Amino acid sequence: MKIFVTNLPSFYKINLYNKICKQTEIFVIYTGQDSNGRNADFFSGKMNFPHFFLKGNSLVKSFQLFRFLKQNSYQEIIVGGWDSVIMWITVFLFPKSYNSIVVESTIKESGVSGLKAIFKRVFLQRISKAYVSGKSHEQLVRTLGFDGVSVITKGVGLFNIIPQPSYQPRSEVKHFLFVGRLVAVKNLTFLIEKFNSYPELSLTIVGFGVLDEELKSIANSNIHFVGAIDNKLLPKYYQEAEVFVLPSYSETWGVVVEEALNNGTPVLLSNQVGCIDEVINEGNGVIFSLQPDNFEEKLCMIRNVDFYNNLRKNISKIDYKSIEQYQVSCYCE
Repeated sequence: MKIFVTNLPSFYKINLYNKICKQTEIFVIYTGQDSNGRNADFFSGKMNFPHFFLKGNSLVKSFQLFRFLKQNSYQEIIVGGWDSVIMWITVFLFPKSYNSIVVESTIKESGVSGLKAIFKRVFLQRISKAYVSGKSHEQLVRTLGFDGVSVITKGVGLFNIIPQPSYQPRSEVKHFLFVGRLVAVKNLTFLIEKFNSYPELSLTIVGFGVLDEELKSIANSNIHFVGAIDNKLLPKYYQEAEVFVLPSYSETWGVVVEEALNNGTPVLLSNQVGCIDEVINEGNGVIFSLQPDNFEEKLCMIRNVDFYNNLRKNISKIDYKSIEQYQVSCYCE
Protein backbone atom coordinates (compact mmCIF):
# COMPACT_ATOMS: atom_id res chain seq x y z
CA MET A 1 0.00 0.00 0.00
CA LYS A 2 1.08 3.57 -0.73
CA ILE A 3 0.23 6.27 1.82
CA PHE A 4 -0.28 9.83 0.56
CA VAL A 5 0.03 12.57 3.18
CA THR A 6 -1.23 15.81 1.68
CA ASN A 7 -2.95 19.08 2.51
CA LEU A 8 -6.49 19.48 1.12
CA PRO A 9 -8.53 17.58 -1.48
CA SER A 10 -8.19 19.74 -4.60
CA PHE A 11 -10.31 18.45 -7.47
CA TYR A 12 -7.33 17.56 -9.66
CA LYS A 13 -5.71 15.55 -6.86
CA ILE A 14 -8.99 13.75 -6.18
CA ASN A 15 -9.15 12.83 -9.87
CA LEU A 16 -5.58 11.56 -9.73
CA TYR A 17 -6.08 9.45 -6.61
CA ASN A 18 -9.30 8.00 -8.03
CA LYS A 19 -7.35 6.75 -11.04
CA ILE A 20 -4.34 5.51 -9.05
CA CYS A 21 -6.48 3.46 -6.67
CA LYS A 22 -7.81 1.44 -9.62
CA GLN A 23 -4.29 0.18 -10.26
CA THR A 24 -2.67 0.00 -6.84
CA GLU A 25 -3.71 0.10 -3.19
CA ILE A 26 -3.51 3.58 -1.64
CA PHE A 27 -4.65 5.48 1.43
CA VAL A 28 -4.80 9.28 1.55
CA ILE A 29 -4.35 11.25 4.77
CA TYR A 30 -5.35 14.92 4.68
CA THR A 31 -3.57 17.22 7.11
CA GLY A 32 -6.40 19.74 6.72
CA GLN A 33 -4.37 22.93 6.60
CA ASP A 34 -5.94 26.10 5.24
CA SER A 35 -5.74 27.15 1.59
CA ASN A 36 -7.32 30.55 1.05
CA GLY A 37 -8.47 32.29 -2.11
CA ARG A 38 -10.00 29.32 -3.93
CA ASN A 39 -13.46 28.62 -5.30
CA ALA A 40 -15.47 26.16 -3.21
CA ASP A 41 -15.54 23.71 -6.13
CA PHE A 42 -11.72 23.71 -6.19
CA PHE A 43 -12.07 21.20 -3.36
CA SER A 44 -15.04 19.31 -4.79
CA GLY A 45 -15.18 15.77 -6.11
CA LYS A 46 -16.17 12.29 -5.02
CA MET A 47 -13.32 10.50 -3.26
CA ASN A 48 -13.47 6.83 -4.29
CA PHE A 49 -10.32 5.95 -2.37
CA PRO A 50 -9.84 5.27 1.36
CA HIS A 51 -8.94 8.42 3.27
CA PHE A 52 -9.36 10.41 6.46
CA PHE A 53 -8.77 13.95 7.72
CA LEU A 54 -6.51 14.65 10.67
CA LYS A 55 -8.19 16.68 13.42
CA GLY A 56 -6.90 19.04 16.12
CA ASN A 57 -3.67 20.98 16.48
CA SER A 58 -0.35 19.95 14.87
CA LEU A 59 0.68 17.83 17.86
CA VAL A 60 -2.62 15.92 17.93
CA LYS A 61 -2.57 15.47 14.17
CA SER A 62 1.00 14.17 14.30
CA PHE A 63 0.00 11.60 16.93
CA GLN A 64 -2.98 10.48 14.80
CA LEU A 65 -0.72 10.09 11.78
CA PHE A 66 1.97 8.22 13.72
CA ARG A 67 -0.59 5.82 15.19
CA PHE A 68 -2.09 5.10 11.77
CA LEU A 69 1.28 4.41 10.19
CA LYS A 70 2.32 2.16 13.05
CA GLN A 71 -0.89 0.14 12.80
CA ASN A 72 -0.80 -0.39 9.03
CA SER A 73 1.62 -1.96 6.58
CA TYR A 74 2.80 -0.01 3.54
CA GLN A 75 5.60 0.17 1.02
CA GLU A 76 5.82 3.94 0.59
CA ILE A 77 4.86 7.18 2.34
CA ILE A 78 4.41 10.04 -0.16
CA VAL A 79 4.35 13.46 1.48
CA GLY A 80 3.01 16.51 -0.33
CA GLY A 81 5.87 18.95 0.16
CA TRP A 82 8.15 20.23 2.90
CA ASP A 83 6.21 23.26 4.20
CA SER A 84 4.38 21.55 7.07
CA VAL A 85 5.45 20.47 10.54
CA ILE A 86 3.51 17.25 10.03
CA MET A 87 5.49 16.43 6.88
CA TRP A 88 8.75 16.96 8.80
CA ILE A 89 7.64 14.73 11.65
CA THR A 90 6.61 12.04 9.18
CA VAL A 91 9.89 11.83 7.28
CA PHE A 92 11.98 11.86 10.46
CA LEU A 93 9.93 9.25 12.34
CA PHE A 94 10.08 6.62 9.61
CA PRO A 95 12.96 5.08 7.64
CA LYS A 96 14.27 7.04 4.65
CA SER A 97 13.71 4.05 2.36
CA TYR A 98 9.93 4.47 2.81
CA ASN A 99 9.88 8.24 2.32
CA SER A 100 8.92 9.94 -0.95
CA ILE A 101 7.91 13.51 -1.74
CA VAL A 102 5.77 15.25 -4.34
CA VAL A 103 7.60 18.39 -5.51
CA GLU A 104 5.51 21.04 -7.27
CA SER A 105 7.89 23.97 -6.74
CA THR A 106 10.36 24.91 -9.46
CA ILE A 107 13.86 26.31 -9.40
CA LYS A 108 12.41 29.51 -10.88
CA GLU A 109 10.48 30.52 -7.77
CA SER A 110 11.88 28.42 -4.92
CA GLY A 111 15.07 29.61 -3.22
CA VAL A 112 18.21 27.49 -3.36
CA SER A 113 20.26 29.61 -0.96
CA GLY A 114 19.79 30.98 2.53
CA LEU A 115 18.18 29.51 5.62
CA LYS A 116 15.08 28.12 3.87
CA ALA A 117 17.25 26.27 1.39
CA ILE A 118 19.24 24.74 4.23
CA PHE A 119 16.03 23.36 5.73
CA LYS A 120 14.97 21.96 2.35
CA ARG A 121 18.35 20.23 1.99
CA VAL A 122 17.94 18.65 5.42
CA PHE A 123 14.43 17.49 4.54
CA LEU A 124 15.56 15.94 1.26
CA GLN A 125 18.22 13.94 3.08
CA ARG A 126 15.31 11.93 4.53
CA ILE A 127 13.78 11.25 1.09
CA SER A 128 14.51 8.31 -1.21
CA LYS A 129 12.20 9.20 -4.13
CA ALA A 130 10.93 12.50 -5.53
CA TYR A 131 7.85 12.75 -7.76
CA VAL A 132 8.62 15.98 -9.62
CA SER A 133 6.13 17.66 -11.93
CA GLY A 134 8.67 18.64 -14.58
CA LYS A 135 12.26 19.42 -15.51
CA SER A 136 12.45 22.70 -13.60
CA HIS A 137 11.06 20.91 -10.53
CA GLU A 138 13.68 18.18 -10.83
CA GLN A 139 16.37 20.83 -11.26
CA LEU A 140 15.29 22.32 -7.94
CA VAL A 141 15.74 19.12 -5.93
CA ARG A 142 19.02 18.26 -7.64
CA THR A 143 20.37 21.74 -6.93
CA LEU A 144 19.38 21.24 -3.29
CA GLY A 145 21.53 18.10 -3.18
CA PHE A 146 18.92 15.37 -3.62
CA ASP A 147 20.62 12.20 -4.87
CA GLY A 148 17.72 9.76 -4.81
CA VAL A 149 15.35 8.54 -7.52
CA SER A 150 13.33 11.19 -9.35
CA VAL A 151 10.19 10.55 -11.39
CA ILE A 152 8.94 13.28 -13.73
CA THR A 153 5.14 12.99 -13.65
CA LYS A 154 4.38 15.76 -16.19
CA GLY A 155 1.54 17.07 -14.05
CA VAL A 156 0.24 17.99 -10.61
CA GLY A 157 -2.99 16.05 -10.92
CA LEU A 158 -5.80 15.37 -13.37
CA PHE A 159 -8.07 18.24 -14.29
CA ASN A 160 -11.62 17.59 -15.51
CA ILE A 161 -10.78 16.35 -19.00
CA ILE A 162 -13.42 16.77 -21.72
CA PRO A 163 -13.51 15.21 -25.22
CA GLN A 164 -11.04 17.18 -27.31
CA PRO A 165 -12.95 19.65 -29.55
CA SER A 166 -12.55 19.18 -33.29
CA TYR A 167 -10.50 21.71 -35.24
CA GLN A 168 -12.42 24.87 -36.08
CA PRO A 169 -10.42 27.71 -37.68
CA ARG A 170 -10.98 31.29 -36.61
CA SER A 171 -11.01 34.30 -38.96
CA GLU A 172 -9.48 36.70 -36.42
CA VAL A 173 -7.69 36.68 -33.09
CA LYS A 174 -9.29 39.29 -30.84
CA HIS A 175 -10.66 37.63 -27.72
CA PHE A 176 -8.27 36.77 -24.88
CA LEU A 177 -8.97 35.05 -21.58
CA PHE A 178 -7.36 34.83 -18.14
CA VAL A 179 -8.57 32.35 -15.49
CA GLY A 180 -7.18 32.39 -11.97
CA ARG A 181 -6.88 34.18 -8.65
CA LEU A 182 -6.63 37.97 -8.70
CA VAL A 183 -3.42 38.12 -6.68
CA ALA A 184 -0.06 39.79 -7.20
CA VAL A 185 1.82 36.70 -8.36
CA LYS A 186 -0.44 36.43 -11.43
CA ASN A 187 1.00 39.73 -12.72
CA LEU A 188 -2.38 41.06 -13.82
CA THR A 189 -1.45 44.73 -13.54
CA PHE A 190 1.09 44.06 -16.29
CA LEU A 191 -1.54 42.28 -18.41
CA ILE A 192 -4.17 44.98 -17.99
CA GLU A 193 -1.70 47.75 -18.85
CA LYS A 194 -0.82 45.87 -22.03
CA PHE A 195 -4.43 45.39 -23.09
CA ASN A 196 -5.27 48.99 -22.27
CA SER A 197 -3.01 49.80 -25.24
CA TYR A 198 -4.99 47.54 -27.58
CA PRO A 199 -8.62 48.77 -27.53
CA GLU A 200 -9.42 46.61 -30.57
CA LEU A 201 -8.78 43.49 -28.45
CA SER A 202 -10.90 42.16 -25.58
CA LEU A 203 -9.68 40.53 -22.40
CA THR A 204 -12.00 38.53 -20.14
CA ILE A 205 -10.80 37.93 -16.57
CA VAL A 206 -12.38 35.02 -14.70
CA GLY A 207 -11.66 34.76 -10.99
CA PHE A 208 -11.60 36.68 -7.74
CA GLY A 209 -9.06 37.83 -5.20
CA VAL A 210 -7.67 40.61 -3.07
CA LEU A 211 -6.76 42.76 -6.09
CA ASP A 212 -10.26 42.73 -7.56
CA GLU A 213 -11.16 46.39 -7.04
CA GLU A 214 -7.65 47.68 -7.71
CA LEU A 215 -7.47 45.90 -11.06
CA LYS A 216 -10.94 47.05 -12.09
CA SER A 217 -9.94 50.64 -11.34
CA ILE A 218 -7.09 50.60 -13.90
CA ALA A 219 -8.82 48.60 -16.64
CA ASN A 220 -10.25 50.15 -19.80
CA SER A 221 -13.61 49.19 -21.28
CA ASN A 222 -12.16 46.39 -23.42
CA ILE A 223 -11.35 44.42 -20.25
CA HIS A 224 -14.20 42.50 -18.64
CA PHE A 225 -14.32 40.97 -15.14
CA VAL A 226 -16.81 38.13 -14.64
CA GLY A 227 -15.86 36.99 -11.13
CA ALA A 228 -15.84 33.41 -9.89
CA ILE A 229 -17.16 30.72 -12.23
CA ASP A 230 -17.98 27.09 -11.38
CA ASN A 231 -15.44 24.71 -12.89
CA LYS A 232 -18.16 22.96 -14.90
CA LEU A 233 -18.91 26.26 -16.69
CA LEU A 234 -15.30 27.08 -17.60
CA PRO A 235 -15.29 25.22 -20.96
CA LYS A 236 -17.69 27.84 -22.34
CA TYR A 237 -15.21 30.63 -21.56
CA TYR A 238 -12.19 28.71 -22.84
CA GLN A 239 -13.90 27.80 -26.11
CA GLU A 240 -15.28 31.26 -26.76
CA ALA A 241 -11.85 32.84 -26.40
CA GLU A 242 -9.24 32.79 -29.14
CA VAL A 243 -6.27 32.77 -26.75
CA PHE A 244 -5.70 31.93 -23.10
CA VAL A 245 -3.08 34.18 -21.51
CA LEU A 246 -1.18 33.63 -18.26
CA PRO A 247 1.38 36.37 -17.40
CA SER A 248 2.43 35.07 -13.96
CA TYR A 249 5.86 35.99 -12.66
CA SER A 250 5.71 32.85 -10.50
CA GLU A 251 3.63 29.78 -11.33
CA THR A 252 4.60 26.35 -10.02
CA TRP A 253 2.63 24.52 -12.73
CA GLY A 254 -0.56 25.93 -14.28
CA VAL A 255 -3.50 23.50 -14.46
CA VAL A 256 -5.45 26.25 -16.26
CA VAL A 257 -3.00 25.96 -19.17
CA GLU A 258 -3.89 22.29 -19.58
CA GLU A 259 -7.59 23.14 -19.30
CA ALA A 260 -7.27 25.75 -22.03
CA LEU A 261 -5.52 23.35 -24.41
CA ASN A 262 -8.07 20.62 -23.66
CA ASN A 263 -10.73 23.09 -24.81
CA GLY A 264 -8.93 23.73 -28.09
CA THR A 265 -7.56 27.14 -27.09
CA PRO A 266 -3.95 28.18 -27.88
CA VAL A 267 -2.01 29.78 -25.03
CA LEU A 268 0.21 32.82 -24.52
CA LEU A 269 2.32 32.30 -21.39
CA SER A 270 5.10 34.00 -19.47
CA ASN A 271 8.38 32.12 -19.27
CA GLN A 272 7.85 31.71 -15.51
CA VAL A 273 4.95 29.26 -15.85
CA GLY A 274 6.08 25.91 -14.45
CA CYS A 275 4.48 23.61 -17.02
CA ILE A 276 6.03 25.10 -20.14
CA ASP A 277 8.76 22.46 -20.54
CA GLU A 278 6.34 19.54 -20.36
CA VAL A 279 3.13 20.96 -21.86
CA ILE A 280 4.02 23.75 -24.29
CA ASN A 281 5.77 23.52 -27.65
CA GLU A 282 5.89 25.56 -30.83
CA GLY A 283 2.81 23.72 -32.06
CA ASN A 284 0.36 24.67 -29.29
CA GLY A 285 1.36 27.99 -27.74
CA VAL A 286 3.64 30.97 -27.49
CA ILE A 287 5.93 31.93 -24.60
CA PHE A 288 6.95 35.50 -23.86
CA SER A 289 9.70 36.79 -21.63
CA LEU A 290 9.11 39.06 -18.67
CA GLN A 291 12.77 40.12 -18.52
CA PRO A 292 13.30 41.59 -21.05
CA ASP A 293 9.68 42.22 -21.92
CA ASN A 294 8.75 40.97 -25.40
CA PHE A 295 5.00 40.59 -24.84
CA GLU A 296 4.01 42.75 -27.82
CA GLU A 297 6.21 40.74 -30.18
CA LYS A 298 4.67 37.45 -29.08
CA LEU A 299 1.17 38.93 -29.09
CA CYS A 300 1.69 39.93 -32.72
CA MET A 301 2.92 36.41 -33.50
CA ILE A 302 -0.11 34.62 -32.08
CA ARG A 303 -2.49 37.08 -33.75
CA ASN A 304 -1.25 35.99 -37.19
CA VAL A 305 -4.31 34.05 -38.37
CA ASP A 306 -2.45 31.39 -40.35
CA PHE A 307 -0.02 30.73 -37.51
CA TYR A 308 -2.84 30.80 -34.98
CA ASN A 309 -5.06 28.32 -36.87
CA ASN A 310 -2.12 25.95 -37.20
CA LEU A 311 -1.89 26.01 -33.39
CA ARG A 312 -5.58 25.17 -33.13
CA LYS A 313 -5.19 22.30 -35.58
CA ASN A 314 -2.28 20.83 -33.60
CA ILE A 315 -4.11 21.21 -30.30
CA SER A 316 -7.12 19.30 -31.63
CA LYS A 317 -4.86 16.23 -32.02
CA ILE A 318 -3.64 16.09 -28.40
CA ASP A 319 -4.38 12.71 -26.80
CA TYR A 320 -5.35 13.47 -23.20
CA LYS A 321 -6.10 9.84 -22.41
CA SER A 322 -2.43 8.92 -22.90
CA ILE A 323 -1.33 11.98 -20.91
CA GLU A 324 -3.60 10.89 -18.05
CA GLN A 325 -2.38 7.31 -18.19
CA TYR A 326 1.26 8.38 -18.07
CA GLN A 327 0.82 10.50 -14.93
CA VAL A 328 -1.11 7.74 -13.15
CA SER A 329 1.51 5.15 -14.09
CA CYS A 330 4.25 7.21 -12.42
CA TYR A 331 2.70 6.46 -9.03
CA CYS A 332 1.92 2.81 -9.72
CA GLU A 333 5.42 1.42 -10.28
